[in-house]
Amino acid sequence: MKQETAHGSKPDKKAIATAIQRHLDANGLARKDLIREHLSKSSIEKLFQGDFTERTLDKVEGILKASFRKPSGKETADRSVGGYVFDAVEYLQGDYLCVRPMFANAANFNAYLVTISWSEERKCLVFEEKSRFDEKYRQQGTVHIPFGTAYMNLVSSSAGNVRTILLSLPDSDDLMRGIILTLSNPKGSVYIPVASPIVLRKLGKAEVPELGIITEDRRCHGEYQSLLATVLTEEFGIFAVPQSSGQRKGGAGR
Repeated sequence: MKQETAHGSKPDKKAIATAIQRHLDANGLARKDLIREHLSKSSIEKLFQGDFTERTLDKVEGILKASFRKPSGKETADRSVGGYVFDAVEYLQGDYLCVRPMFANAANFNAYLVTISWSEERKCLVFEEKSRFDEKYRQQGTVHIPFGTAYMNLVSSSAGNVRTILLSLPDSDDLMRGIILTLSNPKGSVYIPVASPIVLRKLGKAEVPELGIITEDRRCHGEYQSLLATVLTEEFGIFAVPQSSGQRKGGAGR
């Protein structure tokens, strides 16, 4: 029998706790930032275990100036994609500029649009690629957001093939950075696994970015190159390539 509590079932309360944690992650806050004279550390710990009263939830919502109760007409996403609540991820909806290196020639970039929205039918966030010059490779899929991390996954699959894009949640500049893992066919019918840095930037109203194949003579090439470089320089992704002792330059490896 489903366990009922003062604010819905235990799973409902756990979903609310998850939504609060996502809000903290997205705004650079920690659980300790909720502690007040009228809201003890033990109450906060219990909240994230899905054990809290209506009064405790009222206090937390007052501190964060946000509501985490189940929105009318919206469902909690299935646990398989992270069990997130619409209110906690609503801010992710929108159109994004997506930039990654061309797999055949990494000096050039592939730039296109990605739209993220809530699907009433699937009861979760979904994404769709648009304005790709290589239209036949255009993908759409599901947004997975694991609890307790500051990352999300854009996952698409077709006929057994799975592509995943692992991204950081947006920063203050609405940038998401990470790694794409997919297949490339540089030799026609021969497919090879490929991984590369990738960046998504949320677009402003009426903003029209440069799209298509971004060669080195395009005006935006330097800007896009700088964005992609931060994936590695700011450690939003690490490519672990084995090296011999002779290739390592001093000091112990990490």
